[in-house]
Amino acid sequence: MSYFKKIGSLILMIILVANLFGCNYNPSANKIISMDVEKAPINIDPQLASSQSELIIVRNTMTGLFRINENGEAKKSLCDDYKASDDGLTYEFKIKEAKWNNGDKITADDFVFGITRALKAETKSPYAHNLFFIKNAEDYNNGECGESELGISALNEKTIKIVLTKPINDIEYRLSDMPSMPCNRDFFTECKGKYGLSKKDMLYCGPFYVNSWTDKSIKMSRNAEYVSEKAKPTALTMTFNQTDGKKIEAIGKNVIDIAFIDSEKETTARDAGLNTHSVHNTVWAIIINPNLEIMQNPLTVSALSKSVDRISIEKALPAGYSMFSGLIAPELNLCGNKYSHYIYEYHQSPLQADEAKNEYMQAIKQTGKNLNGSTLLFVNESKSGNMAIKIAASWQKNLDAYINTEEVTFNEIKNRIRSGNYSIALYPIGYGTTDAEAALQQFLSYDKSNIFGIENEYFDSLMEKAQSESNTDKKAKLLHQAENCLIESNYISPVYISPTVVATTPKLSGFIFDLYKGNFDFLNAVK
Repeated sequence: MSYFKKIGSLILMIILVANLFGCNYNPSANKIISMDVEKAPINIDPQLASSQSELIIVRNTMTGLFRINENGEAKKSLCDDYKASDDGLTYEFKIKEAKWNNGDKITADDFVFGITRALKAETKSPYAHNLFFIKNAEDYNNGECGESELGISALNEKTIKIVLTKPINDIEYRLSDMPSMPCNRDFFTECKGKYGLSKKDMLYCGPFYVNSWTDKSIKMSRNAEYVSEKAKPTALTMTFNQTDGKKIEAIGKNVIDIAFIDSEKETTARDAGLNTHSVHNTVWAIIINPNLEIMQNPLTVSALSKSVDRISIEKALPAGYSMFSGLIAPELNLCGNKYSHYIYEYHQSPLQADEAKNEYMQAIKQTGKNLNGSTLLFVNESKSGNMAIKIAASWQKNLDAYINTEEVTFNEIKNRIRSGNYSIALYPIGYGTTDAEAALQQFLSYDKSNIFGIENEYFDSLMEKAQSESNTDKKAKLLHQAENCLIESNYISPVYISPTVVATTPKLSGFIFDLYKGNFDFLNAVK
């Protein structure tokens, strides 16, 4: 399974709900649910977990003030009750009488400490920006104010106060997400930098806890201290790459219950009697290095964009892939809905070969340089190789530009882009996030996650307006303007969108895998 399926799989939406609730006895419950993933976890700290296996483990061993249910709704979990001020800027949350798996009480300070850790720059949490709705959170993350100025505090052992930057309409969803998970301050200190790196260096407050952790598997057992109804499965087992290339067969033989599969094998899986579900979640775009002299000429980048033969590329796309002309995958989350709920019209750039050739010739005259010998980077862990060859062939045919292709690892393509050691790259936009806003945030001129070196003041201003807009319809329109702004610069040209596919045994039901929150929840899974 490719790296991008591993990451992208975390933002697939699957909601399979068993009609079994309310029964005192359920012969399908009290089973062990098994799953095989590609990569073993390294860190299951909720403020840092990022890989497929890490996120699945955290989702099932932790819970926050709220938790996403089978209907995609954020419902109270560790929150007992809450109230908002009349102006919508101040919230107080009362927490339930609840315990960590070791028997220690969960307190308001656990939430304050967890959220503060996520926002601390040294933590390098990939989710810090999701907390910028809290007053002074962004300034604190940037080192521009102290912890005492953050809009979060513990009023007493059971009450959390959160002050917002401006009113929002989805605070329950935001407080069900990864960076909002609690963290016991004393236990964290006792771990001496090892928090989340082993089963003993972690406390759990969710429906399961990590019972064993080896280099081949992890077992999560039912947590007796979980504040809500007990989990239906007695345990979850996760193996690492034990059924590579044979996932469909393994599910059919009940060796495992669920796995992510190649999109081209979805029909095979269905023919074998398995249930499959897929979602398009990663946009692949041509990224041009803006710091190269020849690329600083607008005619050059315009010619590269206009000369891509999208019709020939479409014919070569693997099963399940499709052409796409936006930068935000339509099924990413925006305030609890799919982005496509608000934005659904896109303009596909046509091939303009003659105009592109004329622009390229003018650019050569102006700069005295051409693109021959440049290289298009693509990732060896994806199906982008054939697409990269088709793109390079377009440039050769329509521009007489002889551009090489180079296969690299995902880490190398990121490092090459970050260092500026590249000409052009075929890069996935929005992978590893469920959030539409976050997919574009990485292009902000001043954002620390911006590895591309593309600076656009108008884009920055649109994003700033979108981030501060509380009306979701207006926010969506601003984000759409922002993505169009980047595309019109020609330094980023979206080409196609790829899917993630999951296959399960027909016996498995009741689990949640919700795109909106990247939420893979086995609490009510039965088979």
